[in-house]
Amino acid sequence: MPDSEVFNLAQLITVHREGILQLWVKAVLAAWGRRYTDINELDLRTQTGRLLEALRTVFAEGVSAVWEPSPTHAVVILLHHLSAERAKVGYTPTDTALYVMTLKGILRELLEQQSNLSLSAFSHSLGQIDRVMDRLALLTFNAYTETRERVITQQSLSLLELSTPVVRLWDRLLLLPLIGVIDTQRARQITERMLEAIAHYEATVAILDVTGVPVLDTSVAGHLMKTVAAARMLGAQVVMTGISPDGAQTLIKLGIAFQDVITRASLRAGVAEGLRMIGKRVVAA
Repeated sequence: MPDSEVFNLAQLITVHREGILQLWVKAVLAAWGRRYTDINELDLRTQTGRLLEALRTVFAEGVSAVWEPSPTHAVVILLHHLSAERAKVGYTPTDTALYVMTLKGILRELLEQQSNLSLSAFSHSLGQIDRVMDRLALLTFNAYTETRERVITQQSLSLLELSTPVVRLWDRLLLLPLIGVIDTQRARQITERMLEAIAHYEATVAILDVTGVPVLDTSVAGHLMKTVAAARMLGAQVVMTGISPDGAQTLIKLGIAFQDVITRASLRAGVAEGLRMIGKRVVAA
């Protein structure tokens, strides 16, 4: 298309900036306000103004038929930040995509109002708006997905931390109560936390309570034996407690025996044994 027939979308945004901004914020508030009460209108207007300026720059730079923004472009950074922040507080990916698509509708209507446009210039400009806004809407989905995956990963790690506590019962005596399924990742964390606690407290006895472990099979037994062996390398003995009758039968059927590991049926008996091993004992008051 000859340059003389190319309509200047950047100039259109510059001239009608305040009107576009007002319509955009109003439309977004109407869409989001029905579901969310944490929206700060002033912050939204400031953020929207920055994004509108970044979009003006995009159109000023030119939009090719295969337009793809650089990851370091201001419009990408702003959209990624907005989508990420909204994802953290519970907004859906549709909400952030709607934020972008609302502006698309406003720009299309504004373009239609330009009476001096030729049909070819109108079609060309409309195509630019569609390419840019559709691509940016997809970027909000990507940013949302990345943020949610990061949040889920952080929450999973936090849950693992909470599900693997190490309790100092006495000088040189630790308790590690296990609850839930033990997979490879969690087994690694169990070993790491126990070894760190043994070294930190200079413990000589660690009680490993498996009362809350629903399944004791070959895999779980293997993980626990590795933990016991690692503790011994630091000079600590392990007392295993809480193996249920069903669990004991299962282990025997599988041919698994915790050789050279002190076992007790209950945590109470295990604590008494641990105290005895460090030269302490429980006496009646």
